[in-house]
Amino acid sequence: QDVTASAAGALLGCHDYLTAFELWGLKTGRMQEDPTDNAATKRGRLLEPVVVEMIREARPDWKLERPAHYYRDADRRIGATPDLFAYAPDGRKINIQIKTTHDLIFKQKWVDPDTRSVEVPTWIAVQSLMEHELTGADENYVACMVIGMGLDLKLIEVPPHAGVSKRVADEVAAFWKVVDSGEMMPPDYARDGDALAKVYSAGDEPDIDLTGDEAFGKLILERDRLKASIDGATEELDVIKAKVKERLGNAAVARCGARMVTWKTQQKKGYEVKPWSGRVLLFK
Repeated sequence: QDVTASAAGALLGCHDYLTAFELWGLKTGRMQEDPTDNAATKRGRLLEPVVVEMIREARPDWKLERPAHYYRDADRRIGATPDLFAYAPDGRKINIQIKTTHDLIFKQKWVDPDTRSVEVPTWIAVQSLMEHELTGADENYVACMVIGMGLDLKLIEVPPHAGVSKRVADEVAAFWKVVDSGEMMPPDYARDGDALAKVYSAGDEPDIDLTGDEAFGKLILERDRLKASIDGATEELDVIKAKVKERLGNAAVARCGARMVTWKTQQKKGYEVKPWSGRVLLFK
């Protein structure tokens, strides 16, 4: 029912793992969240208590407390589940967002290559700022455990930023307007090919004739051109395939002049690979 702090960066186009279209798919029930842990989420879940102890050692003057509940703004339909609160000796309430990462990823995504200063990735900063706003905390930090030959704790302050807060509020309001209207969020064709396949997973509607669709015809011709020079063109091909999937929707076959595009559900028996069922996009 809410856009949560951990997902808000998708609406600003800065989230590393989630797009606005995927968030739309999840909130409208067109897509289902994967209930299983991946390597990163499992690492974070198991190591979070260790990070808490590292914070306790680094800041023994802070009194640490696990948040008791979920925080939300019902009017704006935003919410957050903070990881940790700390209380300074003078009574200041401090919100702490906990992250874990590998030292190589930390150098790539958390360290400015020019200044060598540590900077919180934008989508995590957005998450932290939303938690700060919803919880009414006085200060705000991201605690990142960096895993290499040893364990290193980076405790980084994220100060309030009125511009980011307003941008998030505006984007969230626009997002819910799209969801409530029944319209579709525009996909990011470079990233949303898999998400489009999940949204249009049925493939059970009648064939469609796209012969008169000039834009679709150009996509097919451009696909052919790129296919002929496949080296270095993988990303452009993925964009075209994502656009084609969007145009077919739940149709399994589309005709465009002398060309036919099929996106039919196939089933494969399991032998050395796991059984699989899904739609396969072919150009004939």
